[in-house]
Amino acid sequence: MATVISHMRTCGKTHRITVLPMNAEGNFDVKIESDCPKVQFFGENLKYLTMEDITDFDNTRLNKREVRGDMSLPCLAPIALLNAAWLEAEMLSRSLVKRVKENSIDFSEIQ
Repeated sequence: MATVISHMRTCGKTHRITVLPMNAEGNFDVKIESDCPKVQFFGENLKYLTMEDITDFDNTRLNKREVRGDMSLPCLAPIALLNAAWLEAEMLSRSLVKRVKENSIDFSEIQ
């Protein structure tokens, strides 16, 4: 099981995203907890990820309107979900993420 937390400071929302181990069908079940109704909708519509979802950006269900709803494009929840899925699929090193602790977007250069 891999859990990541996304802090969207621009809107004040927090998302706790958990990807469970691969199940018998070869999919990863997903649990998303958020104080954002749009991200909750996203999690309720997604429910699981396939390997194609986490490796093929052009065809992933994460980008489908019926899954995303009207979640804003800059929202970090889908990227946080991919990071959790990559951790669970062993495509991203747990020791690396434990060492670096977080990724970030820096707005300090904005004039």
